Amino acid sequence: MANIIVSGAGSSEVNGTYVESGTTNYKPFYVYGDYVIMWNGLEIAWVILHSDGYPTYYYSSDDVATPDLCTTWVVNKGEPPVPTVTKGVTGIPKHFLYYARMRGNQ
Repeated sequence: MANIIVSGAGSSEVNGTYVESGTTNYKPFYVYGDYVIMWNGLEIAWVILHSDGYPTYYYSSDDVATPDLCTTWVVNKGEPPVPTVTKGVTGIPKHFLYYARMRGNQ
């Protein structure tokens, strides 16, 4: 399971770290407070929306396994600019790995 980080969205309330919370429509869905990222099988799009189903702030029609792989996000009911959606770092923080490599520990 991986987290998804939403940043830089014009609708700042959707910015945050979303936790993978199961699957819907055969793809993972993610929750951050009152906001959800999910694959909407009817609209065939990844959507960032309020957990009650309205509004849909942003969407991407990229049919990919997870939302961090989307290359095109579109403003729906949110404010521009569109967000940057990335995969969260899990496990050992990258800076620990960097320092371990610098000391010669592979």
